[in-house]
Amino acid sequence: MITTYNQDFLTRWLCERIGLVPSPDFKAIGSVSYMDNRLRGVVGFDGYNGASVVMHMAGEPGWLDRTLLQAAFDYPFNVLGCNQALAFVPSGNEVALDIDKRLGFEVVIELDAAHPDGSLFVLRMRRDNCKWIAPRRPH
Repeated sequence: MITTYNQDFLTRWLCERIGLVPSPDFKAIGSVSYMDNRLRGVVGFDGYNGASVVMHMAGEPGWLDRTLLQAAFDYPFNVLGCNQALAFVPSGNEVALDIDKRLGFEVVIELDAAHPDGSLFVLRMRRDNCKWIAPRRPH
């Protein structure tokens, strides 16, 4: 189940896991288990500038499903009207880098010594390359 209810809780849950200080405009989408109503993961957004937004995510294994991914990419591309979504991944987080690449993000640049783990990768997903945007239903 997808939720945007209780933004403060969703934001805090995600930011504690990824070590992020949220911006005042931070928005989040959570994935809740149907079985026990437990939060399984969160996708967050900040840094919106009219053309792009930065995506952040964390969750337990298996939390990413098609429904969540469609909601997560609907927000930047259809709701906000962005051309691209960005992600910043430290080189020490190989799991996140692998997930982002499998989702379709491309590495734009590696910034050497830009993170305590080593490098910082800047990734992007262009609207035209996003396979997760669900077709819009006519009203």
